[in-house]
Amino acid sequence: MAEDPLTRLESNSSHMKSDIQDIKADIRSVTTQVQHLGKELHDFKTEVTKEFGAVRLEMSQLKSEMVAEFGAVRQEMGQLKSEIVTEFGKINTTMASLQTQIVQSKLWILTTGVATVLSVAAVVGLKVH
Repeated sequence: MAEDPLTRLESNSSHMKSDIQDIKADIRSVTTQVQHLGKELHDFKTEVTKEFGAVRLEMSQLKSEMVAEFGAVRQEMGQLKSEIVTEFGKINTTMASLQTQIVQSKLWILTTGVATVLSVAAVVGLKVH
């Protein structure tokens, strides 16, 4: 039995109509999923932006702390340098004083030695005459 071409066309048309309705439903489902994915991506972007902001803030605070600490170290080093210069100045003064005392002691020993030699010579010279 041969089907009437009009009946076949109507049958094919109803299958096509059903397929088109299925495609429309699939498109709506995909559209909803894409919209949901778009919202998730936006939320993720917002969260990443927030986290990077927090990291930037922490880095800025760390940088400020490091600058302050390095400043304190530089200040302490400057004070230490001043103290070292002062102490070396005291050492130089003490060494100069010691040199003066050594020279004075040498002069005293030399003077005392010469005086002793002259005294002995004078005593010996008196006894010889």
